[in-house]
Amino acid sequence: MGDETKGGNLRRFNEGDIIFQEKEMHPYMYKVLKGKIGLYVNYDKQGESVLGILNEEKFFGEISMLTGKPQVYTAVAIEDVLLMRVEEGQLEQFLYDNRSNILGMMKSMARIIVTQNMDISLLMEDISEMMKSLPKETKIDSRIEMRLKQYQLKYIEKSCTPEMLMFSAKG
Repeated sequence: MGDETKGGNLRRFNEGDIIFQEKEMHPYMYKVLKGKIGLYVNYDKQGESVLGILNEEKFFGEISMLTGKPQVYTAVAIEDVLLMRVEEGQLEQFLYDNRSNILGMMKSMARIIVTQNMDISLLMEDISEMMKSLPKETKIDSRIEMRLKQYQLKYIEKSCTPEMLMFSAKG
């Protein structure tokens, strides 16, 4: 394992162990050294969704560690795993000692952003289709309607640049 574990602490988990849970404050980043991790939303509840399966060399938990916010998913060992755990106070030294991991961390964060943007886009499309399919005489609470419009505007504002809007208006 050599230098790849420099600057972190090794942790072992058995198949089925929960590493951290959604909405839990857990300020650590992990790198999978052996085994596989499953990332879930609504783990073990109705509406459970698998966000991804991570194998060796993949990172997880970094968003919560960097933002100080609760975890947005539950991480579960789907087979016996060996992980390297890095605390925020160790991060700078870890990155210095393990420069080759920087790209892996960036890819991990980019995957999360892309996945969330796709989910938001699908959700907004679903809401729009549901609203269109309602009979004309259906009364929707004006507060709900206003809130949906606000969410749509926030989503458009964050996902479209002025150039994109100009291009779509022309073509």
